[in-house]
Amino acid sequence: MTTAAPLTALGREITFVDGTTGRLRYSLGALALLEQRHGGIDGILSVFEKIDGKGSGLSGVVIGPMLELIGAGLTGSGGFVPHITERVVTVREETPDGRKTSRDVREVTAVRYVRQSDRRELGDLLDFNGFDQLVDAMTEAFAEAFPQGEEEAPAGPVIDVELPDTFRGTSSTTSAPSPSDAPTTPSGT
Repeated sequence: MTTAAPLTALGREITFVDGTTGRLRYSLGALALLEQRHGGIDGILSVFEKIDGKGSGLSGVVIGPMLELIGAGLTGSGGFVPHITERVVTVREETPDGRKTSRDVREVTAVRYVRQSDRRELGDLLDFNGFDQLVDAMTEAFAEAFPQGEEEAPAGPVIDVELPDTFRGTSSTTSAPSPSDAPTTPSGT
Protein backbone atom coordinates (compact mmCIF):
# COMPACT_ATOMS: atom_id res chain seq x y z
CA MET A 1 0.00 0.00 0.00
CA THR A 2 1.24 3.47 -0.82
CA THR A 3 1.67 5.91 2.03
CA ALA A 4 0.35 9.46 1.83
CA ALA A 5 3.80 11.10 1.98
CA PRO A 6 4.96 10.15 -1.54
CA LEU A 7 1.59 11.16 -3.02
CA THR A 8 1.69 14.64 -1.52
CA ALA A 9 5.32 15.06 -2.56
CA LEU A 10 4.43 14.69 -6.24
CA GLY A 11 4.72 17.74 -8.47
CA ARG A 12 6.93 20.79 -8.46
CA GLU A 13 6.43 24.03 -6.61
CA ILE A 14 6.44 27.22 -8.66
CA THR A 15 6.54 30.78 -7.34
CA PHE A 16 4.26 33.49 -8.69
CA VAL A 17 5.10 37.20 -9.01
CA ASP A 18 2.95 38.02 -5.97
CA GLY A 19 5.14 35.78 -3.78
CA THR A 20 2.62 32.95 -3.47
CA THR A 21 3.36 29.42 -4.64
CA GLY A 22 1.48 26.64 -6.37
CA ARG A 23 2.10 22.93 -6.85
CA LEU A 24 2.41 21.92 -10.50
CA ARG A 25 1.21 18.31 -10.80
CA TYR A 26 -0.14 16.47 -13.81
CA SER A 27 -2.98 14.37 -12.40
CA LEU A 28 -5.23 12.27 -14.62
CA GLY A 29 -7.68 15.16 -14.77
CA ALA A 30 -4.94 17.55 -15.88
CA LEU A 31 -3.74 15.10 -18.53
CA ALA A 32 -7.31 14.63 -19.79
CA LEU A 33 -7.67 18.42 -20.21
CA LEU A 34 -4.44 18.54 -22.18
CA GLU A 35 -5.32 15.50 -24.30
CA GLN A 36 -8.60 17.07 -25.36
CA ARG A 37 -6.90 20.32 -26.26
CA HIS A 38 -3.84 18.89 -28.04
CA GLY A 39 -5.20 15.68 -29.57
CA GLY A 40 -3.57 13.13 -27.27
CA ILE A 41 -0.30 12.52 -25.45
CA ASP A 42 1.72 12.86 -28.67
CA GLY A 43 0.29 16.34 -29.18
CA ILE A 44 1.19 17.30 -25.61
CA LEU A 45 4.73 16.00 -26.08
CA SER A 46 5.16 18.01 -29.28
CA VAL A 47 4.13 21.16 -27.39
CA PHE A 48 6.71 20.33 -24.70
CA GLU A 49 9.37 19.91 -27.39
CA LYS A 50 8.51 23.28 -28.94
CA ILE A 51 8.69 25.00 -25.56
CA ASP A 52 11.89 23.25 -24.52
CA GLY A 53 13.50 24.46 -27.74
CA LYS A 54 16.44 22.04 -27.58
CA GLY A 55 18.45 22.17 -30.77
CA SER A 56 16.29 24.58 -32.76
CA GLY A 57 15.96 27.34 -30.17
CA LEU A 58 12.73 28.92 -28.99
CA SER A 59 10.53 29.76 -31.96
CA GLY A 60 6.91 29.80 -33.00
CA VAL A 61 3.89 30.10 -30.74
CA VAL A 62 4.96 28.93 -27.30
CA ILE A 63 3.62 31.28 -24.59
CA GLY A 64 -0.07 30.37 -24.98
CA PRO A 65 0.57 26.61 -25.07
CA MET A 66 2.98 26.96 -22.14
CA LEU A 67 0.30 28.73 -20.08
CA GLU A 68 -2.10 25.89 -20.93
CA LEU A 69 0.41 23.23 -19.82
CA ILE A 70 1.16 25.04 -16.58
CA GLY A 71 -2.50 25.85 -15.96
CA ALA A 72 -3.63 22.26 -16.43
CA GLY A 73 -0.93 21.16 -13.97
CA LEU A 74 -2.26 23.67 -11.42
CA THR A 75 -5.90 22.51 -11.57
CA GLY A 76 -7.35 20.68 -8.61
CA SER A 77 -5.15 21.03 -5.55
CA GLY A 78 -3.13 23.78 -7.30
CA GLY A 79 -6.11 26.10 -6.91
CA PHE A 80 -6.67 27.06 -10.56
CA VAL A 81 -9.72 26.44 -12.73
CA PRO A 82 -9.91 26.49 -16.53
CA HIS A 83 -12.13 29.07 -18.26
CA ILE A 84 -12.82 27.92 -21.78
CA THR A 85 -13.86 30.20 -24.63
CA GLU A 86 -15.57 28.48 -27.53
CA ARG A 87 -16.71 29.50 -30.96
CA VAL A 88 -19.87 27.81 -32.18
CA VAL A 89 -20.42 27.60 -35.92
CA THR A 90 -23.63 26.28 -37.46
CA VAL A 91 -22.85 24.00 -40.40
CA ARG A 92 -25.65 23.55 -42.91
CA GLU A 93 -25.54 20.47 -45.11
CA GLU A 94 -27.72 18.69 -47.60
CA THR A 95 -28.13 14.93 -47.26
CA PRO A 96 -28.03 12.60 -50.31
CA ASP A 97 -31.83 12.35 -50.23
CA GLY A 98 -32.19 16.16 -50.48
CA ARG A 99 -33.00 17.00 -46.85
CA LYS A 100 -31.34 20.05 -45.37
CA THR A 101 -29.74 19.63 -41.97
CA SER A 102 -27.77 21.83 -39.65
CA ARG A 103 -25.50 21.10 -36.72
CA ASP A 104 -23.42 23.14 -34.33
CA VAL A 105 -19.65 22.65 -34.38
CA ARG A 106 -17.81 23.82 -31.28
CA GLU A 107 -14.21 24.93 -31.38
CA VAL A 108 -12.17 25.90 -28.33
CA THR A 109 -10.52 29.22 -29.09
CA ALA A 110 -8.86 29.89 -25.73
CA VAL A 111 -8.32 28.37 -22.33
CA ARG A 112 -7.47 30.73 -19.48
CA TYR A 113 -6.61 29.50 -16.01
CA VAL A 114 -7.83 31.55 -13.06
CA ARG A 115 -6.80 31.15 -9.42
CA GLN A 116 -9.90 30.43 -7.34
CA SER A 117 -8.79 32.33 -4.25
CA ASP A 118 -8.47 35.78 -5.85
CA ARG A 119 -9.65 35.34 -9.47
CA ARG A 120 -6.24 36.36 -10.89
CA GLU A 121 -5.26 34.91 -14.25
CA LEU A 122 -2.25 32.63 -14.49
CA GLY A 123 -0.64 34.74 -17.23
CA ASP A 124 -0.59 37.72 -14.86
CA LEU A 125 1.05 35.67 -12.10
CA LEU A 126 4.03 34.37 -14.07
CA ASP A 127 7.18 36.24 -15.00
CA PHE A 128 9.06 35.58 -18.24
CA ASN A 129 12.36 36.04 -16.34
CA GLY A 130 11.74 32.65 -14.73
CA PHE A 131 11.10 30.93 -18.07
CA ASP A 132 13.85 28.31 -17.70
CA GLN A 133 12.72 27.41 -14.16
CA LEU A 134 9.12 27.07 -15.38
CA VAL A 135 10.17 24.79 -18.23
CA ASP A 136 12.22 22.65 -15.83
CA ALA A 137 9.31 22.41 -13.37
CA MET A 138 6.88 21.46 -16.15
CA THR A 139 9.23 18.83 -17.56
CA GLU A 140 9.94 17.25 -14.17
CA ALA A 141 6.28 17.24 -13.12
CA PHE A 142 5.23 15.74 -16.46
CA ALA A 143 7.91 13.05 -16.17
CA GLU A 144 6.54 12.16 -12.73
CA ALA A 145 3.13 11.53 -14.27
CA PHE A 146 4.63 8.76 -16.42
CA PRO A 147 7.09 6.69 -14.36
CA GLN A 148 9.36 4.54 -16.51
CA GLY A 149 9.12 0.95 -15.34
CA GLU A 150 10.41 -0.51 -12.09
CA GLU A 151 13.30 1.94 -11.76
CA GLU A 152 10.79 4.69 -10.98
CA ALA A 153 8.46 2.53 -8.88
CA PRO A 154 8.27 3.32 -5.16
CA ALA A 155 10.77 1.29 -3.15
CA GLY A 156 9.45 -1.24 -0.69
CA PRO A 157 9.87 -4.83 0.38
CA VAL A 158 8.79 -7.54 -2.01
CA ILE A 159 6.16 -9.70 -0.35
CA ASP A 160 5.53 -13.24 -1.56
CA VAL A 161 1.93 -14.21 -0.87
CA GLU A 162 0.91 -17.84 -0.48
CA LEU A 163 -2.41 -18.50 -2.19
CA PRO A 164 -4.77 -21.21 -0.96
CA ASP A 165 -5.40 -24.11 -3.34
CA THR A 166 -8.85 -22.76 -4.22
CA PHE A 167 -7.16 -19.85 -6.01
CA ARG A 168 -5.15 -22.23 -8.18
CA GLY A 169 -8.20 -24.05 -9.51
CA THR A 170 -7.44 -27.39 -7.83
CA SER A 171 -10.98 -27.65 -6.51
CA SER A 172 -12.60 -27.20 -9.92
CA THR A 173 -13.21 -29.89 -12.50
CA THR A 174 -13.11 -29.77 -16.26
CA SER A 175 -14.96 -31.99 -18.64
CA ALA A 176 -13.37 -33.50 -21.72
CA PRO A 177 -13.82 -31.49 -24.92
CA SER A 178 -16.64 -32.46 -27.28
CA PRO A 179 -15.74 -33.74 -30.72
CA SER A 180 -16.17 -31.10 -33.42
CA ASP A 181 -18.79 -33.22 -35.21
CA ALA A 182 -21.01 -33.54 -32.15
CA PRO A 183 -24.63 -32.68 -32.92
CA THR A 184 -25.87 -29.42 -31.46
CA THR A 185 -29.45 -28.40 -31.09
CA PRO A 186 -30.36 -24.87 -32.15
CA SER A 187 -31.50 -22.64 -29.34
CA GLY A 188 -35.09 -21.54 -29.10
CA THR A 189 -36.58 -24.77 -30.49
